[in-house]
Amino acid sequence: MQQLADIEETLALFTEGIAGKYLHIKASDEFVSRLGLKLDLLGSGQTQDTIFLPNELDAPSSASYRFLVMEQIGQRECGTFQFRFEQALDLISSLKEIYQPPKDLTPRTGDYHLLFGCFPKPSLASEIFFLFEKARIIGHLLRRYPGLKRHVEVYFEHINYSISPTHDPLENAKMHLQGNHCDPQWVLIYNALDDLKVDGKTVYDSARYLCDLYPLVESHFITSGTVAFEDEGEQLGDWLNREQRLEEWEEDMEKVESALFSFDQFEGDEVEAELSENAGGSVREDDLDIKSLEESKDQLKRRIDMERSSIQHAMGPDQSVSRSFRYDEWDYTNRNYLRHWCRVFEEPLVATDEEDIAELNQVIRDYRPLVQRQLEQIRPTGLQRVKRVQDGDELDLNAIIEARQDLRAGQSPDERFYSRKERMHRDVCAVFLVDLSASTDDPIEKVDPVPLTEEEKEMIENLRDPWDAITAEELIEEEPKRKIIDVQREAMVVMASALDALGDSYGIYGFSGYGKDCVELFVAKEPNDKFTAATLRSIASMTPKRSTRMGPAIRHGVTKLTQSGQAMKILIILSDGFPQDCDYGPERGNHDYGVEDTAKALEEAERKGIETFCITVDRSGHDYLKRMCPNGRYMVIEEMNDLPDQLTKLYTLLTNR
Repeated sequence: MQQLADIEETLALFTEGIAGKYLHIKASDEFVSRLGLKLDLLGSGQTQDTIFLPNELDAPSSASYRFLVMEQIGQRECGTFQFRFEQALDLISSLKEIYQPPKDLTPRTGDYHLLFGCFPKPSLASEIFFLFEKARIIGHLLRRYPGLKRHVEVYFEHINYSISPTHDPLENAKMHLQGNHCDPQWVLIYNALDDLKVDGKTVYDSARYLCDLYPLVESHFITSGTVAFEDEGEQLGDWLNREQRLEEWEEDMEKVESALFSFDQFEGDEVEAELSENAGGSVREDDLDIKSLEESKDQLKRRIDMERSSIQHAMGPDQSVSRSFRYDEWDYTNRNYLRHWCRVFEEPLVATDEEDIAELNQVIRDYRPLVQRQLEQIRPTGLQRVKRVQDGDELDLNAIIEARQDLRAGQSPDERFYSRKERMHRDVCAVFLVDLSASTDDPIEKVDPVPLTEEEKEMIENLRDPWDAITAEELIEEEPKRKIIDVQREAMVVMASALDALGDSYGIYGFSGYGKDCVELFVAKEPNDKFTAATLRSIASMTPKRSTRMGPAIRHGVTKLTQSGQAMKILIILSDGFPQDCDYGPERGNHDYGVEDTAKALEEAERKGIETFCITVDRSGHDYLKRMCPNGRYMVIEEMNDLPDQLTKLYTLLTNR
């Protein structure tokens, strides 16, 4: 028995040498099928940066593992991952005849899902297709790497392919790949396998043979009475389960919204009676008050958004909406980088016209005088003379002399003979990363209110419903509580309006996600974009999401800055707590891993000449920020409402150098 752990380091070097780049090796037995190991293109997000291998193989040597590595490298070299269903429709006439557009698969149906969904038994279609792909990949590998022949033989010898007489077409096809004697009735399948080994075959040839030979294979299982490949949801099961869960949550959301509406129209007792009869147990009895219902609505909305995001990324990113990027992660336990470990999905914030931006506009008006006074300290006021321009207020004597010399030498002179005075400008680009973790939905710590005077109590009493038993103090307390995300949005619109007037280049992004393969970066404004009403709506649409995986977000922010071209580059992170995620380290409760990775990401940024700074509203932030941020580049905001003002002061300090 060969264990992956025993040879993982050697395999990693072997893989990098063959592929020409680092590919992460991941132990995952769930990817092992009847055909041997294959990458589950339908469920893995079609990652191209990871080699999946079983934890152990019934083989005496590592040759079988090396073949499995080569097979997956061959998939990359031969375009298995570049399959596009639309192109298959154009190339395969028989596919057009059986294709029926899916009705229920949203938000995005993967290309292989569409292909296999054209057949009565998608799981059977998948097996046939990947069998043909295996033959095509083996043919390619043996042509390009002749020394691999022995590895293939060892693999077939020890991976437990059946060599006993059988009438199963797929078993016979696998025996044919091994070079063994097979049942002659499946000669059409053997011919297809041999043809796919020829140079020049593509993934669409495998799909064409699938369309041609699927009826032959399926008819065998039907006529023989073999209970095999019944559609058990092998390909779509997980996705459909998640869709079912979404539907249930959306039904709960409708009930909660209906109840909230009823509270506004009817007496609470009537609503409780109606819910008790119709809710079907989805809404608990202790949730039958307006405050609890509003909280349930917020939780359900956040849960639905999270699940839709997970489905989108699992099924493959919609290229018209999102892009993905791979980044390393620092594993401080092993003191080494995990190469291409995290995937960052970059998505625009959905800014709708319905977003209420009146409050943010009021924030801009309230803070504008203060911000303008602070930024006057760093606004360039002088003029500088720019030489060698085509139009100007003075002749450039040196340019004229050089032009005269060019004429004497028989060369065309530079016609930029003038100089002029231009106002000095700043060469700064800033990126703001806003933490959109679920905890930003928490209300700001409550401050004891100032006691009401008798006159104020009397005024409120005159305004309220005389049949309402609520007191004046309780009425005041029921005002909507400001949340952390509210102040973060306000801080961003203040900075956006200020920097737009100052002329600095800046980008605003929110980050969240769940898991290393689903780190989300939401774009509110790119550095080259103008500050418009759409920008304001995008910032207004920033809402609490999921977890706080800071490292990849910082690395992506660094990528944005290095592409900007400005001389001074600033990276500012706004957060309400320490970095954490479901798999940010070996144990969820261990915060050291996330802190160390974030510290390494900030260190990488500093080495690239980027000034970094972290701002947190977490009062316990000193404990981890002093470990995380280089040279004490952090600030703990004690009073959340001070964030817009403090952020402006910080930016002035960082860029006034």
